[in-house]
Parts: sequence; structure tokens; C-alpha cells
Amino acid sequence: MDPLTALSLAGTVVQFIQFAAQIVQVTVSGALPAHEELETRTLALRDFIVRLRRPRASGNASASLLSPAETPDKTLQDLCDACAATADELLVRLDRLKVEGNNKLWKNFQNAIKSAWSQKELESLSRRLSEFRTALDTHVLANLNDTANAIALQQSKRFDEIDRKTQTILEALLESKRTRSQDVYDQNLAAAQLLSRTELVVTDQYEKACVLIVNAIQLLSRAKEEHMSSSEKDKAEKIWKDEEELQTLVEENVLENLSFGTMVDREGDIGEAHKNTFAWLLNSASNSPQKQKWDDFVEWLKSGRGTYWINGKAGSGKSTLMRYIAKSVQTRTALREWSGSSNLVVGNFFFWNSGTVEQRSQIGLLRTLLHEILRQHRDLIPIAIPSVWARAYSHAVQPTKRSRPQQLSLGVLMEALKALIEQSVKQLKLCLFIDGLDEYEGDSTDMADLFTDLVASDNIKVCLSSRPLVPLEYAFKSSPNIRLQDLTSDDIKLYVTDKMHGNRRFRQLATEQPEQAPALVREIVTKADGVFLWVVLVVQSLLVGVNNRDGMDDLERRLAELPTDLSALFENMLTKRIAPFYQARGAALFQIVRASRERNDQIERFREIAPPLTLLSLSFADEKNPDWALNAPIRSLNESEKSIRCKSMEDRLKTCCAGLLEAQFTPNDSVVGARLIPDIAQPDAKVQYLHRTVKDYLHQPDVWKSVTAKTDTSDFEPNISLLKSCILQLKALGSDEKKERIDKSTWKHVTLALEVAHQAELTNKTGYIPLLDELDLVMKSLLRQPGAFHSRHGVTYLRSAVGPGQDWHDNWPALAVEYGLASYLDFKFRQPSDSPREQQGRPFLDIAISQDPRGPIYPMSPPTVAVLLAHGANPNAAYHSATPWQNVLLFAYSLQCAEVEMEYEAGGPLLKVLLLIRGESSCMGSRKELLRFPDGRLAIEHALETLHSAVPSASTIYISLSLNWQISKLH
Repeated sequence: MDPLTALSLAGTVVQFIQFAAQIVQVTVSGALPAHEELETRTLALRDFIVRLRRPRASGNASASLLSPAETPDKTLQDLCDACAATADELLVRLDRLKVEGNNKLWKNFQNAIKSAWSQKELESLSRRLSEFRTALDTHVLANLNDTANAIALQQSKRFDEIDRKTQTILEALLESKRTRSQDVYDQNLAAAQLLSRTELVVTDQYEKACVLIVNAIQLLSRAKEEHMSSSEKDKAEKIWKDEEELQTLVEENVLENLSFGTMVDREGDIGEAHKNTFAWLLNSASNSPQKQKWDDFVEWLKSGRGTYWINGKAGSGKSTLMRYIAKSVQTRTALREWSGSSNLVVGNFFFWNSGTVEQRSQIGLLRTLLHEILRQHRDLIPIAIPSVWARAYSHAVQPTKRSRPQQLSLGVLMEALKALIEQSVKQLKLCLFIDGLDEYEGDSTDMADLFTDLVASDNIKVCLSSRPLVPLEYAFKSSPNIRLQDLTSDDIKLYVTDKMHGNRRFRQLATEQPEQAPALVREIVTKADGVFLWVVLVVQSLLVGVNNRDGMDDLERRLAELPTDLSALFENMLTKRIAPFYQARGAALFQIVRASRERNDQIERFREIAPPLTLLSLSFADEKNPDWALNAPIRSLNESEKSIRCKSMEDRLKTCCAGLLEAQFTPNDSVVGARLIPDIAQPDAKVQYLHRTVKDYLHQPDVWKSVTAKTDTSDFEPNISLLKSCILQLKALGSDEKKERIDKSTWKHVTLALEVAHQAELTNKTGYIPLLDELDLVMKSLLRQPGAFHSRHGVTYLRSAVGPGQDWHDNWPALAVEYGLASYLDFKFRQPSDSPREQQGRPFLDIAISQDPRGPIYPMSPPTVAVLLAHGANPNAAYHSATPWQNVLLFAYSLQCAEVEMEYEAGGPLLKVLLLIRGESSCMGSRKELLRFPDGRLAIEHALETLHSAVPSASTIYISLSLNWQISKLH
């Protein structure tokens, strides 16, 4: 069978099954009057019948494509015949209803359907449609590889009858089939749906009794449309419009899947270059004597290839320079000479070691670059990532089918970028600006290898910046490059002069002492040794002195006392710039920032969205009243109240942290001009380290020990502070009785609250217990509906096979079980009203020990299991035909089957859980059978092997059996 015919037939079957299911399951909207809906449905059925029977129709255009040697695929042919027979049956019933409709007035189409079929008949038809779809998925779509490929496609006689855009998409779907069978299926399905959706049944203009199946979009673009009837032309235009809208939606979905919340944050956080600094790099006519020290950057932009490496010391201004280059109009002007007639695409990525997981990972890099390229050239999406486009297309075609955001692996993303570079559909020239390779969280050699491989193509070149790490220096030393700290003395002098002379008091001093002022500037430039960050901090310190009425001699002495090394300068700022009275509070703020970042890392690694630490959230965490989180009312804060809190917090950072922590303000429409008014602060401004070097310095073990020592004598705990902050942020949302569901962003605070509570549990800080009860009360108040936590996203047990059903009840303790909050659970179960034995629905013990082997949030928590057992949890309590004991053994078995790496240490979590419940759970209930795994092995065999691998030195393992039948079974 012609491959296009086979694909379009498969797509027609998919469409028909969906169409028929709407009828027999009575899911038609009923928006139209019954008689109009009947007419629409019968016309559509007649089209389906024509298209399903095309292989045997003598007058059909498709039939003429089959040579005598070609035999239609038997399975597909049988499936089409079965669907056509069902369509005939539906058509007969609907035609009968149309006749009856003249005498009956149905309220809607649903009532008409129910009058034509009994419930038993509807259920039978529904099962038949389900069988059709299973047959299509199993025997057709999964086995089209041999016939439906790009080469066979191009040789098909029908290929030229398809519009060019559809041709390109089909070639991409059928040529780029990954080894994963799921990708093959998804791409075949999308190709089939695309072909079928764009088909139109028309009457042959010469033989009126004959019907043709044509591509509607191609037909509209040809002169043949003048021979079409007006109704056929209207149908073709509707098909074209619907398909165009659908593919736009698919493109939006794919781009949204590639994007992430912090994708452009780092670039926005980097300050703009000081006026007239760095201009020399883009000035090819510069006669600076220093120009011989660097490879001509403008010339590289215009005609160079490969990589250009900007390297320099930490704090030398590399990120500021990269932002300046990437935003410059001169850069794009020069690059257009290189791209010529090809499409120029410029992409940027700024690694940020202190940011989110995506901001410092290869996956984040590739998602950002692909998003930028494909945003500008959407028609290349199916070529770059056909499997992702295919799944998005199928979900858009069948909107009732529940779809989740696709998880994009590193392999898929890497293949997509290479496909864009190698594709020939559209001529692209890609220039990438990648800042901070040294801030990548993995091995910098991986980054060097990646970009070395990419620039092997003449269609891409990359400008990189980093510190001169050995692997990067080895990889890029032969490329055009620049060592930044050797070339910025003039820029530093310009910056210092402008900043110092911008102060009225210093201008007065310079007038009074005209020789000392320039000498002070020269001394700063000399001591800076090209490190711009050092200059910024030193100038701030000097201006503090100027405002304190220091004389020129005082400023010179102040400069002399400041260390020239960044680490020593940071130490000076911590010990001398922060008054002793504020040092403990500053130490607490540093600990809160670090704890927030570490907790968010854990959340993000499991693809959850973590809330950033903002001025508002930090102000709540730093609240002086220790009981405010428990006592504060649930009340919305107005913008003025938020601004006052945040302004105070911003000032506190300067006073208590010497500017080493700062608020990064993000421009947005709601606060236009806010930063122009000194007394207004943005509540959502993110709090972070001044520079990566600050984080590196503070996190040194000896330095961090000195920071934490300042709060050792108090009851301060950063995780408890963050938990209080989460509660206060939720209370500040206010209570809305009309709100039935909480926005997803709100759940970020709940997720973080549980994460910090888990960390407090690990450090035996039980102060979180009353706070969790308060959080429970706040959420119930905010939602004001029972079972509210059922709607929560991102809880792993809600994604498991044993998901919530009609018997799903209070989930707050269940969340505590999942996060391993043993102390909290022990406290709760000691209350008269709470007991795990009285839990309805899924047992807590099952939640505690039944995990997803591909990525549980935490390892099993033996203390949590012990608490549940101590309070009467039954490991033999069946839920959905399985007990917790069976499930923990299945989990151990699944680890082996999935080849998941897991350490079975003596005393490890899984071993401890097995030992905790080993003596209580061998009984399988009334069946009196030992549990077997799918490969036939007894579960007890696997349990024993697991124990033996954990304790290989054991010569004997003793097991306790309580019933005689178990002994006989084991024999």
C-alpha cells in the first residue's frame, strides 16, 4: 500500500474512533439543536465511510495509486472494514433519528442518542471502539517503520499533491525516528493525524458519481479551486484555518515546554556597563596601544568562525561585557556581514552558579538556546524535535486526553540543537554568546567538548566567557581570545572618576586638593589589577568616608587599609564594615539565604517549581516576633504595607550584611518607575549574593563556621525561619470565600514549607511541629473546601498507580508521611482524634514504603515507618488488592528490574524498613499463596537476596514464620 495512503487511513481510523466515541459516550456538547446536530453528524459519517473504504473504491483517487503488485496491509484493511461497518451502523441509526425527529422534539442531541440506543448497546459500541484503538496502536502505528519512511514518502505519487509545509513536517516525522519505540509510535500517529485532518472529500468535476480524496490546503493554493462547489471550497477553507490554528497552538505548547521561569533572569540581573566602558572591543577603528593585546573581535564577528574566548579573573567584568556585547546593535551589524543571505539568529545564555538548577546546568543551557532559535523560526520545531512536536500535536487533536508537560532529556535537547545546525530546510547562521562556563555545575570539560563539537559546522560560532580554568584554557587557547583584566585599566579609571566626581563633597575636596584627587584615582586603578568588582566595593567604601566628612588624607588611609585580594576584602567587610551589634542578625540572614537555596535545589531536582527568596519572604523569615507566624491574622497586605516591609528589609541588608547580599530588581509593568523612587521597593525582588565570589568565600568551611558561631547561643534555626516565612506569605494572600482552588504558584510555598520541615526533622529541631499545624489551618481557611489537598500538584504518591479515588480523605498527614516528618506524626497520633489505624483510604504505611524507583523525593524513612507501626499501622491491610508489605517487596524488586543504582548498605533505609515489618507481613490473606513477582520468583527469595547483598558477611539469615502453611509453601 502506498505509504501516504496507509498513514492517512490510520489517521482516519483515529479520527473516526474519537468521533464515534463522542456519540456513543454521549459527550457531544449539545450546543446545537438536536436536528442540526444530527445533520452535522450524519454528513461527517458519510465522509468517514468514503475515506475508510477508499482502498477498494474503483472510482477513488487513492485506488489508482495502487499498482497490481501492491497488496494493502491486511491488518489495516480489516480495521478499516470494521470501522466502516460501525460507521454504517451509526449512520443508519442517525438517519432513522432524523426521520423520527419530524415527529419528536428532543431537548438536545444527548436525549436523541439515548432514545436510539439502550445503555447496553452504547456500552457494547464503546468497547468495540476501544478494541479498534488497541488494534490500531498495537498492530498498525507501531509497525509502519518499513513502509512509512522519508524515502518511501518522497517516492509516493501522492506526495506532490500535499502542500509544502505538510511535506516538510511529514519528512521530519518519518525520517527522524529515535530508537525509542514510543517516539516511533508518537511520530507515526501525528503523521497519520496530520494527513487525515487535511483531507477533503470532493466530487470529481468530470465524473459526478465519483468522489475524490484530496489535500484541502494544496487544493486551495491551485487554480483548481474554481471548479469546486462553494460548499466544498468552504470546507477546504475551514480545514486550512483549523489546521493553521491547531499548529500555532502546538508551537506555543512546545515553546512553553522548552521555557522555564528563570530563563532570562540572570541576564536581567547583570548590571549595564558603565557609560563608555567596553566600547573599545567593538571599535575596529580603535588606535589604542592595547589593541595588539587581543584578537580583533569585530573581525571575528564579520568573518571569523569557531569560538572566541573572553577569559579573566573572578570579578573582572566578564558578565557585564558579555551582556554589553549581546545587546549591542554594532554586534548584530557585524554579524549580518557574516550571515549574508542566511537567516541570522543570535542566542544568549548566562550561567549562574548561585541560581536555580536550570541556570547552572546543560539542560537549562540547551532549553534556552532552543527556545530562542525556535521562537524566531517556528516552522523548524517539527524538524528539531519531531517526537515532542508529535506528542503535542496528538494532544492538541484530542484535547480531552489528559496531557502533562513533556520531560525533555539531555539527549533529546542535544539532538534537537544538532538537527537545527544540520538541517537544510532553512539556511540559518547561529551566533551564540555563552557567559560563565566556569559557573556550570558539572565538569567544565563537558562544556569545552560540547562547544568544540558544535563549531565544527560553518553555520554556528560561539563567543564564550569564563575564568581561565585549566580544561577551558586547554580547549580554547588556540582560538581568538582576550584576557580581560589586562585591558580594562582605562575603563576602571573612567568608572572611578565618574563615581567619585559624581559626589558633590568629593568634587569640593578635589577642588581644594587638585593633586591628591587624581592620585587617589590612579592608586585605585593600580591596586585593582583589573578586578572591577573590587573597584565597585572600594569606591562604595570611599564614598561612605566622603559622606562622613573624611578628608583626602583619611580617604588615602582608608584605601591603604583595604585588602587588594577579594577574599580578604570580604573578610574586612564582614568584620569591620558590619557593626558588632548587627553581626548576629547578619549571620542569621546569610544562613537563611543559604538554606533557601539548598532547599530550593532539592525541590527543583524533582521538577517542582521552587519559590525564590524575595525581599518580602526574607522580611517574614527575619520577623523579630518569634510567635508572629502563629498569631498573625489571615489578611491580605496592600501594596503600601508590602513596600514598607521590603524597604526596611533592603536597608537591613546593607546594614547587617555590608552589601554582600543584595536585592535584584526585575522590571515589570506593574511597578513601572518603582526603582526611580527611593522609598519604593519591589516585594518580588530576589535576594542573592552580590557576586559568585561572595558565595564561594562564605561557603568555605572555616568562614561558614565563623558565620554560624554568631547564632550558636540563640535558638535560631534557618529552616524554622523559612517555615515561618511560608506561613506568613500564605496568610498575606488573605481569605477569599469565593475561591474554590488555589493557584498553582501558592503551592510552591507549601512545597517549600514541607521541605524545610523535613530538614528541621533531620536536625532534630522539633520547633516546626506547631508551625505545621498552623500551616494546615491556614490552607484549610484559604481553600474553604474539604479534600483541598487532593488538587495539589507535584506530590509523588498522587502520580503513582494507586492514585486518589473516591475513598481519598484528609491528606495533610499523608504529606507529612511522604516528607518523613516522624516527630510530627508521632505528636499527631498521640492526639485522641488521630490514629493511623482509623485512616480511611490509602494506608499511611503504604505511602511511606511504596515509592517510585525512578526518583522518590526522599529515601524511605525508617523512623516514619517505626512511628506508624508503633501507633498500630497494619502492614497486612489490603488497599486496592495489595498490602504495604507486598508493595515494599515490589519496590525492592522494581529497583532491580529498572536497573536503578541504590546502595544496599547495612543499616540503609530499605533494609531497615524490611527488618521493621519482616515478622508481621508474610500472610497473603485468605488465598494462602506466597507473593510471586512477574518473572515467577517468590518475593521472599528476592527479599533474602537483598538482605544478603546488604550484609554479605552473614553466613546465615534467620526468618520468622508464624503459620504452618507458609513453611509448607516455602518447602
